[in-house]
Amino acid sequence: MANLTNLFPPIQDDFDEDDIRGMVVSRRQLATEWLEPIHEPLEQRRDWVVILPFSNTFRNAFETMSSAPAYPYVAANGRLCLYLKDIDPGERPPQEIYDWVGTVGKHVAMKDLLALSFALDYERKGGDPNNAQTAIGALRAKAKPYGGQSATKETLDAANKLADRCVAFLQDMTCYSSADCVVAVPPSNPKKPYNLPRHIAERIAAKWNREDLSEHVKTIKPRNSIKSVAVAGKLDTLLGTIEVDAGVFHKKNVLLIDDLYQSGITMNYCALMLLRAGARKIFGLACEKTCRNDDNVGGR
Repeated sequence: MANLTNLFPPIQDDFDEDDIRGMVVSRRQLATEWLEPIHEPLEQRRDWVVILPFSNTFRNAFETMSSAPAYPYVAANGRLCLYLKDIDPGERPPQEIYDWVGTVGKHVAMKDLLALSFALDYERKGGDPNNAQTAIGALRAKAKPYGGQSATKETLDAANKLADRCVAFLQDMTCYSSADCVVAVPPSNPKKPYNLPRHIAERIAAKWNREDLSEHVKTIKPRNSIKSVAVAGKLDTLLGTIEVDAGVFHKKNVLLIDDLYQSGITMNYCALMLLRAGARKIFGLACEKTCRNDDNVGGR
């Protein structure tokens, strides 16, 4: 029998490890890569239509944030077509449609296995590695020390600014409002005294008035960074390294936080572990999306 609590958007589909292995991440930022999503009626159709790059994330975001009546249809090429209803001939769509496109379009939407999956912005403007760094990319670079370096005042200032940008995102993107709690993707090395995702999650939870349950999602086996691992082998590197405490996430909608979204394997595996522990839906939010889905991994 279908889970009646998941019949309302954002809808979380079931998935397993094989789905993660076969996942091909797509991402789009409407404001820079999809400039004309709203289309007037043509002779062969009578409705205005909003055409979006893919259904995942976009459909859940639309159906949760907009009250405008629309018929969703996924075309053969995977694009999501939202046919707008109740618009009189000669009239334009209601302003809320344009406002929704403007709000969602500022951020990077991901096609993966989560109910919602966004990043605040690309590391480089428009997702082009030849462009200048975005403000989010610059903040993340300052907020995450590498090579075992300790966090400095500048590090923490940048991390706090990143977290505040996440809070502003969550206030605008009301599709996330049903999240019950906040969880950071656990670090590869739990012994490090400073972890950027956990710092961000803690600040989001305090400012967004949600419970921070990051301590209940643990790395139980330190792992090497998966950045240098080919995409096909990333999941095997993660298996058995993350543990979720039993009974904590039963029927919860979880906001899952990471600072960087590359291939999406880590976030989606962590989401799978949360779902197996009883969570109802997973809403992913990363600060930065890399310009490619396989940066530094040599492809598949």
